[in-house]
Amino acid sequence: MTPAGWPSVPRAVDDTRPREVIVVGGGTAAHRCAVELRRDGFDGKVTLASGESQPPYDRTLVSKDMLADHTADAVALSERCEYERWDIDLRLDLRAECVDRDSRVVGLSDGSTERYDRLALCVGGRPVVPPELDAPGVIVLREAEHAARLRKGMVAGRHLVVIGGGFIGGEVATAAIRSGLRVTLVEAAAQMLEPILGDLVGARVAQLHRDNGVTVRTGTPANAVSSKGDGFEVSLADGAVVDADIVVLGVGMAPNIDWLDGSGLCLDKGVVTDEYCQSSADNIFAAGDCARWWHPDYGELCRVEHWDTAGRHGAAAAKAILGNQQSFAPLPFFWSDQHGVRFQWAGHAPSWDDIRIEGDAPDCFVARYFRSGRLAGVFVVGQPRVFARARRELVETASTRR
Repeated sequence: MTPAGWPSVPRAVDDTRPREVIVVGGGTAAHRCAVELRRDGFDGKVTLASGESQPPYDRTLVSKDMLADHTADAVALSERCEYERWDIDLRLDLRAECVDRDSRVVGLSDGSTERYDRLALCVGGRPVVPPELDAPGVIVLREAEHAARLRKGMVAGRHLVVIGGGFIGGEVATAAIRSGLRVTLVEAAAQMLEPILGDLVGARVAQLHRDNGVTVRTGTPANAVSSKGDGFEVSLADGAVVDADIVVLGVGMAPNIDWLDGSGLCLDKGVVTDEYCQSSADNIFAAGDCARWWHPDYGELCRVEHWDTAGRHGAAAAKAILGNQQSFAPLPFFWSDQHGVRFQWAGHAPSWDDIRIEGDAPDCFVARYFRSGRLAGVFVVGQPRVFARARRELVETASTRR
């Protein structure tokens, strides 16, 4: 692997036993990394620094249970007392702002610095907010407080506009319809989820939403959002103007790495690492949504924004920090519930040359994605047992690459 900025000579291996490990981040990858350090027998100092005000929680519920059930709260991955039991120094409301690789020091948002022997970057991502859509009051959905804010506005009869037809946008539309709101979903691409699943599958997902009362406008980018009284006006590229009581923006995520500019780390749409979670610096590791790692089975750099991969990635980083390097080569997996239908995906197919679809109904079908004649990914709607078989098939396909 030789991405731009990667060391041109083999890095020296620091095989000294670390005594101070800092894990930066407040999500699943950060949590698993810190906990796995203890489970693997590390008895040195572990600091977990998170910019959020509460311990790491299950972010998948932010756009799922926390919207579907207005009484649901964030589900902590561990209680505070468990971090105390593991002797993990949990420091909340504290963001990392800079890294000095030579001194092995992290600068934090309270003005303090922390020294490390090993540093794990698990800082996740942030919602993309185009300036033209950034009107006061527009809601993004990433943290528990975002979900709480959206729930307050989800009153039956109000009109909610979702900008972005990805999985988050679809889950928001689903929850809003169930709560009795009118919903318009605006997607710039020709179909919902087209960049991920293609236009044929995206058209079926859009039809499922239409069948459940969502007004879906595809192929129509939102050009601007402006405040209007107690609500908003959403201006579309075709000249239409849509009035809204609530606007939710879900046009994508970006790795939260701007603060690492000037650090000397190899950054390319994420913190670039090898298959062992190690960055271009010998004492710095990365995992989760912020990391772009070399996948040995696929022979390319991958960045996967899903809970299952993030957890396993954090655990793999912990092992690498302690010198127990294991190639991180997961089969990416995620799921989503929309309008009572389970969506499930497994595999890695950033591009494909063939899609084979079985089934005609928008709420019950299977799409298989092939690259050079090999199965690369499977998207299953409404058939969990079929998905289980397809997932096994993908595991077998991946094993033949090794």
